[in-house]
Amino acid sequence: MAVELVRTRSDAPPREDANHHGADADRLVEERLWVELILEGEVNLFRRLVERYQGSVRGVILRLVGSPADTDDLAQQAFLRAFQALADFKTELRFSSWLLRIAVNAAKDHLKSKKRGESSLSSEPTPDEAVFAGHIEDPEDASLSAERRAEVHAALAQLPWKYREVLVLKSVEELPYEEIQRILELPLTTLKIRVVRAREMLRKLLEESNRR
Repeated sequence: MAVELVRTRSDAPPREDANHHGADADRLVEERLWVELILEGEVNLFRRLVERYQGSVRGVILRLVGSPADTDDLAQQAFLRAFQALADFKTELRFSSWLLRIAVNAAKDHLKSKKRGESSLSSEPTPDEAVFAGHIEDPEDASLSAERRAEVHAALAQLPWKYREVLVLKSVEELPYEEIQRILELPLTTLKIRVVRAREMLRKLLEESNRR
């Protein structure tokens, strides 16, 4: 099946706050119904899922790989993987979490194939709750200059993969930790520690860039 990315701004993955519980529940029911109908043969319904989540998928992949030229191909690949594996989707899960897990893995596979983005650090700091309230600049924010967006993209690309993926999901995509847990399948404490470390690493990289 060819998966076409529609050139419209899509909805962000559902947030888990009280103001969105009703709409969120409706969305989950709707998407589970779509998945069931697709598996029964109504494959054109998959386009609705593409339209709903293409913005999120493209945004995550772009910030992970840092290459606009590769983003569309990888987004297409992620949706194709999702379509091919749809029979394995467990309807008690969120489709958005399952799909973004596939997108993150597609980006990771791409970087591994280029032998980029993989390094290790021996220690991680104790989490500091004050740091969790921090925010990094969205590299696609229209209010940022082209030069600043390039600096943020370049700094993100220098982070080791395990820090980059959680920082993109938490501080750029602004997903709640519960959603990130479902996507990355890691303990909450590990995620929080990595966010702290990643923000500090990114801050230092941007400071170094500004001094040049």
